[in-house]
Amino acid sequence: MSGLAPRLFPPASRIAADGEPVYVVRSGAAYRGVHAHDVGNGLFVIRNDIAGLQLDDIEVTRGYRVIENKADAPGQTASCVGLRLRGARATELRRSFGRFGYASHDGLIQDVTASGVLTTGPHDLPVGIAFKDEAHDFRLERCTMRGFRWQREPKQYWNGDGFSAERGNARLTFHQCAAWDNSDGGFDLKSTETLLDDCTSGRNARNYRLWSNIRATRLTSVDPQKTGGIGDTVHFALMGPKAPDAEPLVIHIEHLVVRSSRQWPLFDVHDGRVRLIIDSHDIQVPAGTPLVRSRSGGSIPGGIQFGTAPPRL
Repeated sequence: MSGLAPRLFPPASRIAADGEPVYVVRSGAAYRGVHAHDVGNGLFVIRNDIAGLQLDDIEVTRGYRVIENKADAPGQTASCVGLRLRGARATELRRSFGRFGYASHDGLIQDVTASGVLTTGPHDLPVGIAFKDEAHDFRLERCTMRGFRWQREPKQYWNGDGFSAERGNARLTFHQCAAWDNSDGGFDLKSTETLLDDCTSGRNARNYRLWSNIRATRLTSVDPQKTGGIGDTVHFALMGPKAPDAEPLVIHIEHLVVRSSRQWPLFDVHDGRVRLIIDSHDIQVPAGTPLVRSRSGGSIPGGIQFGTAPPRL
């Protein structure tokens, strides 16, 4: 933390942003009770390296993005260190609630609910909360991302995720977070040293899309549902490494809960080898539901390692 005393911006009346960014934030700033509508690319914009930003009781109705993290010019950085975000509600977002990049780290994001709309712009890939670049060491608690959907041509891939993280991100913890009704992944994660702690994902095309080693406590997957496009529909898409000599992807789930009314496969395994460990499970799906489906040569050598009796599907 920076050691700076927070500079409190007093609660404002409801802000009509008229499609424009509103606050360019600085180190040590604190915003509380800010309510706005029709926000452009950022109610809060992080354009330079900052530390100690505090956001509390934020409400947004309609907009493009609530938190934008983009430097002023190419070659500059805009890392956000020590963010404390507690309590936010946002609806009718066209792009995302927020994204965090550069070397942003040591952030705590609590009690955020955000919902998107069906987006049709050619470049406006929607994501509830996204991490990119080398952002690391963030903890998200009780956050729900819903309805971030991207409508494209029928033979195109319809992206749109609840939570996403890219390669280079590390040590992200999701505690009691949920993703619902997104057109691609509920949780689409490439980050390393990631923990999913009692999370739920439902009615997304792929409830969980996992590209790197993941440890999970309790994971719940509910009724995958495709919005459109050419992507698969599945509870878990496990993206194994393509290199033939690579170490297998390792996914360890302490307790797995699955609920489904249709025979969507539980696990799609793509491209390479995966080691899947499930300590215990509570699976209620229609008879004949595939447990594992191979995609592009993906495999689980030796099968799933169950700590209790395997499910009878």
